[in-house]
Amino acid sequence: MFKLKYNKTTNNIILNNGSFPLLNYNFNKLNFSSKIKDIEERKLYIKNKTEYYLYKRIKYLLRFNITYNEKNLTTFQDKINYLIIHESPSYKSFLADKIIVRQYVKKVIGKDICVPIIKIYNNVKDIKFAELPDKFVLKLNHGSGMNIICDNKYKLNISDSIRKLKIWKNVNFGSIGQEFQYLYIKRKIFAEKFLGNNITDYKFFCFNGEPKFIRVRIILNGTNITKIHNHYDINWKLTDLESGLKGYKRDPNIKIEKPKNLNKMIKYAKLLSQEFVFIRVDFYEVNNTVYLGELTFSPTNSFVLFKNIEQSLKIAKLMDLAKIKKYLFNK
Repeated sequence: MFKLKYNKTTNNIILNNGSFPLLNYNFNKLNFSSKIKDIEERKLYIKNKTEYYLYKRIKYLLRFNITYNEKNLTTFQDKINYLIIHESPSYKSFLADKIIVRQYVKKVIGKDICVPIIKIYNNVKDIKFAELPDKFVLKLNHGSGMNIICDNKYKLNISDSIRKLKIWKNVNFGSIGQEFQYLYIKRKIFAEKFLGNNITDYKFFCFNGEPKFIRVRIILNGTNITKIHNHYDINWKLTDLESGLKGYKRDPNIKIEKPKNLNKMIKYAKLLSQEFVFIRVDFYEVNNTVYLGELTFSPTNSFVLFKNIEQSLKIAKLMDLAKIKKYLFNK
């Protein structure tokens, strides 16, 4: 396990004998406050960022008839929302950035286990499709679900891909869903190695540095496409947890083989999650190799996490908010 300390003077995180910069971008240069159109909201942001995040998050949740009360945090959703508001985006933006996170992973684990990057682009116009391999994935680094999976370059609709990438590049994902770890990410596009279609996704839900259960996502192709979310404990025993995500179902009759590298995934998940009250660590296993998919602080933006309130209450008890690291609080 690595030891971690925060150096307030240099604004660095110290990992053993090395350092890792806390801020990946200069906030003053970003001047995010100037982009807040509402004058009163801008004043609130300048005066107290945490109060601004609280106001914006509550306002966002009310659009979906969801109430949030910090004096009564009982469900998993409640506590995820608390972390969205209070944990520092200046730190979490490092790990939410799908490019920058690789530096952290390599520092913590000792090697890069992320899916290899082919090329990084500042703008859509910089992409030269002719230079890309026959199979690849194009992604944006600053959000979720903004992916173009290409398993045959010669069948790819390039003009439509360019159109989508331009739209996604202009989206501030943090503003749309009020997930503040995405607010400050410098938006880029990158091409990533193609691992395969519909590969199994192992999502480790980690609490205070301990993976507690694994959400396994598989898509079965047949007469009808079936999307499965089965949950296993770390001993690969099927649990009764059910995803609330639309289109996915729990099916105890579907036998999902234990990944060959389960113990390695558990080890990596522990290392990558030890500084956080909650984080989800996602892996793929392809050709007996483990790849990190991403680190996620607010799965599905805290919505439809689990099917019923009883499960949400039970999982919430795994989260000890008192263990939030002091330097992760907003300043």
